[in-house]
Amino acid sequence: MVAVTPRHFVGPLHDDERLLAEFLTDRGWQQPREDRLIRSCGRLGVHLPRGTFPEWTVWGAQHHGAQIAWSLTVRSSVPIELLAATVTEAEVILDEAPAGAREPYVRGLLALGLIPLARAGWTDEVNPRGAVTFRPPDGYANAVAKVPSGLHELRGRAAATVSSYGPNSYWEAQFTTGTPSRVLAAFTRELASDEPLLRTADFRDLTYTRPHVTIRSLAETGEEGLSPAALAARSKSSAPTPAPAPVSSTPSAAPATAAPANTAGR
Repeated sequence: MVAVTPRHFVGPLHDDERLLAEFLTDRGWQQPREDRLIRSCGRLGVHLPRGTFPEWTVWGAQHHGAQIAWSLTVRSSVPIELLAATVTEAEVILDEAPAGAREPYVRGLLALGLIPLARAGWTDEVNPRGAVTFRPPDGYANAVAKVPSGLHELRGRAAATVSSYGPNSYWEAQFTTGTPSRVLAAFTRELASDEPLLRTADFRDLTYTRPHVTIRSLAETGEEGLSPAALAARSKSSAPTPAPAPVSSTPSAAPATAAPANTAGR
């Protein structure tokens, strides 16, 4: 195993579908279909990647059986830790909502969800139309939040996108206009974290072509300097397994903007 940073160069985990499914079912989620996971309240769900161009979809509804209020869709090459953090934050939003709240997912200024990138030192730019863009120092990722309008919903366009151009992690996460800024912030906070993610040793080859990528072999460096999350993952197995954790920390394992077409299981 190796510890890799920055995170936009880290790809998916081996068997990440099973890992995320176990992470959520251990928290009481149901799996009505092989490719569907849904929280018991029926207001939060995950579609596992399937098909020719497999994508993850995370969605939220204001109440059981309602239309989808927001969604995140992203290619399966995304690090699963980012999805685990995003789902965890959405759960917190539901748990914090007053009993009987009609709209637990409060809509706001989605661009606020990019603040973690500013705090992490990503450069920002605002265009004349009000869209804000963030890029990391190495330039291999990009995040954009547009000025929301009715056209985003009518045409199914993303109101915010976060993209990675790493050789092992090429993906674009698309967030619909109804996405709470806290959900986007959970995703970007996890992406911009300087805590390394654990992966298999095949990332070692990147050091020859990407000098800004830091790769440390756990066998060579031992435990010194590793985060508590990395130590826990190392002690459990060679394939880290997700565990419930605050959004600001990394679970040990771990966007098409239109709402998923099949909502019958929700």
